[in-house]
Amino acid sequence: MQIQTLISQAKKLIETPQDNFPVLIFHCREKQNLHRVHFFQPTLMLVLRGTKQISGPAQSSCTAGNLILVSSEHQFPFANIPDDFYMALAIGFQPDDFPTQTITEENIKLEVKEAPKSLLTLIQQLLDLSHSELPNSVLSARRKELAGLLTHLNLDKALRCPLTPPWQTRLATLLQTDISKEWKLENVCKTLGTSESNLRRRLQQENTGFREVLEDLRFTFGLGMIQTTHLPINQIALECGYQSASRFSERFKKRFLTTPSELRQAL
Repeated sequence: MQIQTLISQAKKLIETPQDNFPVLIFHCREKQNLHRVHFFQPTLMLVLRGTKQISGPAQSSCTAGNLILVSSEHQFPFANIPDDFYMALAIGFQPDDFPTQTITEENIKLEVKEAPKSLLTLIQQLLDLSHSELPNSVLSARRKELAGLLTHLNLDKALRCPLTPPWQTRLATLLQTDISKEWKLENVCKTLGTSESNLRRRLQQENTGFREVLEDLRFTFGLGMIQTTHLPINQIALECGYQSASRFSERFKKRFLTTPSELRQAL
């Protein structure tokens, strides 16, 4: 019954998406295969309809009522498989959403759990606020409340941030303040309080680089906007820092093995 109520609430949010609302709704009527999706913040996903098929080492088949809890800086391939349609919600958390005493260095990247009724109830209450035009401070407080319940239920292991955030996390936190901006490495280093050589070395140790993080972040944002907004592809390209929609589509396909138009057509 709770899942049906959440589906009803999610459909309203699909029809009229709300800027800055902490819950995103992903849906499709045709199967979506998404290659190597990167999560830049700790994320809770709840499958409401259909199946999310996770590939790779954490292979799992997640159906309605399953939680997928993903750590920041983790990436994995998955497929969204509808019965008559597929629907899931996602909530991204900030580092300070969880109590500091629970911060850990445990290396848990992904967990799949059955959603407890108390958690479904709190998510339902959050969705009730989707069209209330509340200030961000109120919505942030409700997100923290949800994080507190996850901690109480011992479901926060993959969501807690490490004591020392990776450099790519620090970089991504800065870049996502204005994803369309033409970022320069020199200015980024000044803001982060480090030298260009040190940042390059630190990112190299994490098997990435400045341009890789920036592009991956842009495509992650683009992926979300394609699936959760009604914006045209050319506008999404601009929002992601690409003046050319064709260039955006070309790079997007190389990253996810599908084009933005193909992804939008599956909705």
